[in-house]
Amino acid sequence: MKVISKTLVALAALAISVSISSAQSLDEERMERDLKIAENIIGTLLNENGRYYHNNVESNYLEDYGVIFSIPKNSVIWAYSTSGSARSVYSYGNEAVIIDTSDGDDDEIPRSDKKVDAEELERKTLEKMKEQMSAFLIDYADLIGQLKPTDRVVIQTRGRNEQIFVVGGNVTRKNEGLSAQILKSDLSAYKSGKLSREQAMGKIDWTTEGDSEVAKDIELFSTIFSRLYEPDLSNTYYLTSRRLGYTSLDNFGITFNMKFYSSSSDDGLHTIRTTGESGLTQDQRDEKVNAMYAEFEKSFKENLLDYGRTVKSLKPEEMLMFNVELTECRGCEMPEEIEVSVKGKTLKDFDSGAISREKALDQITVKKKRR
Repeated sequence: MKVISKTLVALAALAISVSISSAQSLDEERMERDLKIAENIIGTLLNENGRYYHNNVESNYLEDYGVIFSIPKNSVIWAYSTSGSARSVYSYGNEAVIIDTSDGDDDEIPRSDKKVDAEELERKTLEKMKEQMSAFLIDYADLIGQLKPTDRVVIQTRGRNEQIFVVGGNVTRKNEGLSAQILKSDLSAYKSGKLSREQAMGKIDWTTEGDSEVAKDIELFSTIFSRLYEPDLSNTYYLTSRRLGYTSLDNFGITFNMKFYSSSSDDGLHTIRTTGESGLTQDQRDEKVNAMYAEFEKSFKENLLDYGRTVKSLKPEEMLMFNVELTECRGCEMPEEIEVSVKGKTLKDFDSGAISREKALDQITVKKKRR
């Protein structure tokens, strides 16, 4: 019995060792390559709509969660006549105004004073997008290597994309999001023949997110955080919009997308808006912008800790994540993009006093990227 016991202990230790080694052996370069190829596939599939997605698909690999692909959702629906001319359709309620850009007298081309069923256009657009997202998940997502059976592959429209609705001179705005996800284990089962294509399609989890489903504290946090980075409050980089685009996923959390700027230019000379320094050459501007990065990262983490705790609806295991595209800086050492994330548990523990400020700041993760 002692021999058997020792053998079992040795095997268990070996299994743990292999598990740890496997977790630590992620080939990041290979993962990056796989994600870039997947981004291109998604762009090609979605480009059937003539929306030019190729350079607008973003991806993130998250350990112990999976891969998230984000795509933009256009605020304009494009309708095409039999002659191939494009029409922009701005919809409201059950009607839409078609903006006629043609010069001809083709009776088949809708005029700007005619109405169409906007709800039907929205339905068809959504159906087409679902078809293309499904095709990627079922036919191509397994090309992403190194995923564990419990990992998810998620594809979602990015940032609670805003659509503009116009009728009778009145303008209103609507924000919706669409996401689809499937487990790696279900993809493997399909590829091995254990699931039919129809069964695999049934494994895709769809979520349509509308305004009514958004927690008020998330909207509030979004407005607070964007206000912090207007030029009059920020001392480093700034935002040009008071509204942060974001998406939410069950059991993951909230992902915000941000694009920062640092200066404006006139006749080749630059002004850094947050400091008021002006008359700078390109080299002078870049030197100052590069030097700002350390303070930007430090203050970003501090702001996230101070105001992120207002998001009471975030579960302890969920996180707030920020995909941040930084201001342009030629030949600089600063990253081009960063991914900042914090667990809900960290925010709750700090808010309750269970952990110190220093420990909470240490638990905020910053991943630096170059495009």
